[in-house]
Order: sequence, then structure tokens, then C-alpha cells
Amino acid sequence: MKKEFDLTKGNIPSALTAFIVPMILGSLIQQLYTTADAVIVGQFAGKAGLAAIDSVHTLFKFPINFMNGLSAGATILISGYYGAKDEKSLRCCVRTANTLALVLGVICAIAGVLFTPQLLDIMAVPQDIYPQTLIYCRIYFGGIWAMVLYNMMSGILRSFGDSRRPLAVLIFSSLVNIVGDYLLVGIFRMGVQGAAIATIAAQMVSVLLVSRMLQKMKHISEGKPVIHVHFCAEHMSIMVKTGIPLALQAILFPIANSIVQASVNGMGTDSIAAWGICDKMNLLIWLIADAMSPALTTYTAQNLGAKQMGRVKKGVFFGTGISVGAVALVSLVLYLGAGIIGSWFVPSSDRAAVIPLVIQYTRMMAPFFIFYAMAEAFSGACCGMGDTLKPMVTTLVTVCLLRVVCIFFVLPGFRTMECIVYIYIASWIAAGMAFTGMYMWKQKKLGFHSDVSET
Repeated sequence: MKKEFDLTKGNIPSALTAFIVPMILGSLIQQLYTTADAVIVGQFAGKAGLAAIDSVHTLFKFPINFMNGLSAGATILISGYYGAKDEKSLRCCVRTANTLALVLGVICAIAGVLFTPQLLDIMAVPQDIYPQTLIYCRIYFGGIWAMVLYNMMSGILRSFGDSRRPLAVLIFSSLVNIVGDYLLVGIFRMGVQGAAIATIAAQMVSVLLVSRMLQKMKHISEGKPVIHVHFCAEHMSIMVKTGIPLALQAILFPIANSIVQASVNGMGTDSIAAWGICDKMNLLIWLIADAMSPALTTYTAQNLGAKQMGRVKKGVFFGTGISVGAVALVSLVLYLGAGIIGSWFVPSSDRAAVIPLVIQYTRMMAPFFIFYAMAEAFSGACCGMGDTLKPMVTTLVTVCLLRVVCIFFVLPGFRTMECIVYIYIASWIAAGMAFTGMYMWKQKKLGFHSDVSET
């Protein structure tokens, strides 16, 4: 096995840092690509084309987020086998995971194409953009299997501690997508149809590149294709059992946030704009904290597979510390510079009304972002221990349920934007404290205190 990707050996800070930085960069590149994609479509397909895509943007998140949750369950199992150096189980598990992704991806594609009209009715897509949206969705759904399979295979690479090559593939596929958008939408004037084709083509390129990378790993391929129908009932059962809680969390979380956003939308245009600017300013915080969660999941699973309890304890401590420290530093910058940074997002004519609100909301939230970082880090570590149900329930209770209950029963008594900000803060504190307690309990249960060896 490739030593340079093995998180069970070597210096812990160096290994974790080298693993997480490409993941943060990958998330940032995805954000930049999305912006570039919107600019190209808006410039060449007009507001109707942009509206056709934006009107169903959230529609694709549900199947993709659900499948990503199942993929995460598979990669936890694969990380454990990789850490234990159990190559036979590893090969079987990788092929089963790819089969699961391919089969469910094809099912999603067929169902999406067939039921697109009904889904557009549910989304209340306006009639003037309905034809464009219909063809965009059908093309997008037709190739969604490639997205599902790519996400699974790139997750498999990361489960080996390799986050650099998935980043390289992401950069290349993003460039393919942007060039495809420019050619099909800008030059050949294919509108949203061209945008959908470019996206699917880029994902297919990603599948080919990542599958080739996996094929070259001899302890995985053993001379056989990494993508072919292979079902192992035992591994499939564990993947589904581990992945379903993560999948449910992935689709319920945006539902809760949509309910909160609906309340924000009732606070007036200035508040909506200020809240949106705050979310954009907080992007780096989300990227850092959200990347540490899967990083510690992989790290923990590998080292538990290798039975290195002391290394798990030290790695989780360092990973959480670096996440909290980085988030605290960004929070300080936002606290002090909210007015200056916020001004980048609005024209001078709107700054007098919006920027004071941006400063107010940011300074309310900034001291408490560290609790979000703690929650994500310890949640990832707990999932790496093979238990995804308790973290899922904890997230849904301390974040989703708490926010929704407060929106319905607390907000009506105040009816202020400040109340909504405090609801977010309360959910971060609750999640941070709950996951800290959960990790300490699991650490004691697994006997981490009895093994303090270092490798």
C-alpha cells in the first residue's frame, strides 16, 4: 500500500494538514466554478436561462446529498479495512461500493427523467421558463449516475488518505465544464441545454479519471476492473446501515435551513440582503469546519482499523484544535472587518442601509463560530468510530429540530432578525457541547486512555 497516503503512520500534524488542505481547496474551487458557471449562463442565455437553472437548483441536492451520505458510510468501512491492511476485504468492499453507487445512480437517473414534469409542478416553475427547465432537468437527471459514481470513487480515494488526486480531478473537470459552457452556451447558443450537457460531460470525464487511478492501485484492482457488478451481502449491509443516517442528515439539514430562510424572508429586503452577505462572508468558516469532519472520519477509521487508539486520541485533539484555531482567526477578521468586507457585495447606494446590519449580525455570531467547528470535528471523529446513528440524531436534535422549534415557538414572540441570529448561535452551542460530550464518552468506552502509544 502507498505509504504516503497512510494516515496510520508518520507525524500526525503533518499528515492531517496535508490531508485536509486539498479538501478545503476543493470546496473553494467548487464555489468558484459555480459562480463562473452562473456568469456564463447569465451572459449568453439571459435571465430566463439563469432563472431556469436557479428555479430547480435545490431539486438536485436531495438525491445527490442522499447518495453522498451512503457514499460516506462506504468510505468509513473502506478506511477501516485500509488501516487494518485487510486487502481481501478492501477489494471486495471497493467493488461493492462502486456497484451500489452505479445501480442507485442509474435508478435515480431513470426516475428523474420520468418524473421531471411532476417535480417541476411541485417546484412551481413559471410557465415562461418551463420548457427550458424541463429539458435542462431531463439532461441533468439523465447523467446524474455519473455524479453519484464519481462521488463514491473520489470518496474511496480519500478513504486511503489521498485527497490530492481528487483535488486534481476536480480542478480538471471544472475547467472542462467551464470550457464546455463557453462552447455550447456561448458559441453554439444551445442555452440551458448546453449547460446541462457540459456539466454531465465533465462528470463523465471525472469518472474515467478516478476509475483509472483506482485501477492502477494493485492492492485494489488485482488485475480486475474496479467497476463491475459485485455484491457482497455483508459489506452491502454495513454500508447501508452506516450510510443511511448520514444520508437522512444530508437531506433533512437543508430542509430545516429552508424553514429558517423563509422566516428571514419575512424580515424585509435589507435584512435579507445583509443575511445573504453574512453567509458569503462566512464561507471560509464553513469550508474549514466542514472539511475537518470527513478528514477526521477517515483518520479515525484508518487508525482504529490499525488498532492505534493513542494515535486516534492525539489526532482528533490536533484536528479539532487546528479547526477551532483557524475558525477563531477568521472570526476575528470578520468581527473587525465586517464593514469593509461587506461593502464588496453591495453598491455604494445601498451600503448605508445594509452594511450596519451586516456588522451587527456578524459581531453577534463571530464569537460563537468555534462551537460549530467543535461540533463538526467531533462529529466526524464519532462517525469514524463506526457509529453514524448517534451523530445523526444529535445533529438533527441540536441543530435542525432546535432551529425549527424556535422558529415556530420563540420567534413569534419577538419577530426580529436578532432573534433568528440568536437561534443559530444557540444551535451551534448546543451541537458543540453535545458532540464534545459524545466524543469523550466514546473515547472512554473504547479505552483510549489505556493506549497512549505513538507511531
